[in-house]
Amino acid sequence: MFHRWPSAQRAVLRLLDAWFQIALFPFRRPRQHGSAREDAALIARTEDYNAAAERYFREFPNPDYLLDKPYSETHATAKHLIDVGVLMDAMRLRPGDVVAELGAGSCWLSYALNRFGCRTIALDVSATALALGRRLFEQGARTRWDLDPQFVAYDGHTLPLPSASCDRVVINDAFHHIPNQREVLSEIYRVLKADGVLAMAEPGRGHGDADQSRRETMHAGVLENELALEDVAALAMSCGFTRVNVVLTAPLVKQEIPASELGAFMGGRGFSAYWKAFCSALEQHHYVLCYKGLAMATTARPSRLVARLEVIAGSDIRCRIDEPVTVTVRVTNIGDTAWLASEGEGWTRLGVHLNRESGEPVDFDWHRQTLPADVPAGEDVTLVVRLPPIHTPGSYSAVFDVVAEGLAWFADRGSQTAAVRIVAGREG
Repeated sequence: MFHRWPSAQRAVLRLLDAWFQIALFPFRRPRQHGSAREDAALIARTEDYNAAAERYFREFPNPDYLLDKPYSETHATAKHLIDVGVLMDAMRLRPGDVVAELGAGSCWLSYALNRFGCRTIALDVSATALALGRRLFEQGARTRWDLDPQFVAYDGHTLPLPSASCDRVVINDAFHHIPNQREVLSEIYRVLKADGVLAMAEPGRGHGDADQSRRETMHAGVLENELALEDVAALAMSCGFTRVNVVLTAPLVKQEIPASELGAFMGGRGFSAYWKAFCSALEQHHYVLCYKGLAMATTARPSRLVARLEVIAGSDIRCRIDEPVTVTVRVTNIGDTAWLASEGEGWTRLGVHLNRESGEPVDFDWHRQTLPADVPAGEDVTLVVRLPPIHTPGSYSAVFDVVAEGLAWFADRGSQTAAVRIVAGREG
């Protein structure tokens, strides 16, 4: 309804945001301001906790159970797999990235990232755990040894990696075991490249007091710290990270309804029960992203690539053969990724396919139109497109789409195209 008036659409959405703040007020939960202060007593016991981690893996009664993770933990397999998917998507991982996994344990996550095409560096204070991880890689028939996976023990203080050597650092359910968090976060910041990201999946409120956590602390001596999201953010920012974001998703919050009621649910029916469960899940589990550089998705590392294309002044053109045609197209970025207009990584342009009216392809890469400037999410640009001449009489369809060069046509990611019918003849 509002697609022709983006400013009106934004105004309506702002009003809806204000209304929802009132409507959802009963669901608000008190949050405290974060503190970058650490517990000196915990830091003093860093060596004890490191030794406990090594003892835990060395004395574990069933090493095959560790090698079979995440599938051996049948009660949590689905959550583990969801965690991996969320982290990979949120940190905009791509094959070829150098990824360090801190607190890798038996390295099952590093193994998954190796299969994805990343050069992995598994880091842990337990040499026994890393030996298990190497065994996992050696047993894998399709392990990418050409990516030179590394298994590196560290002393719990300093990461034995060069500065600015990692594209991404990932911590899966391990940061809450670390007593000296500031020291470790500072090391992570050092080893990340200028545009690097630290991604974490960690338990939230209540974990430290849970029965299982108390048992782990009592029997194994490992630290089961109670993480406060605000404190983690404050610590990370004090270590130099420019921004700390939370991914608003929860691993196992679901609600089944009859298919016939989906439209009603999307209109608000039954929403309060779902929202209550979702907010509770956000308290209990966190996906955290710590950015060393800009916290913005671009077409160099995209998230959601969606465009709205509108042909201005008609979609039916008659022209003479061997003469170019000019079409005006408004292109709006309705995804969450900024489009980069400069040639290089993430170069984004308007592309045009030429088909016969029947749909038969004539020239898939018929034309490219350069964007005048970067297009941030929510912004639009109007392009005057001078199409190449058509040399054979007939009826054609010029299909407009946006393309991130070397990465994807937006239509392949679910974005809609726009088309112009062109009738080319010997007479105009």
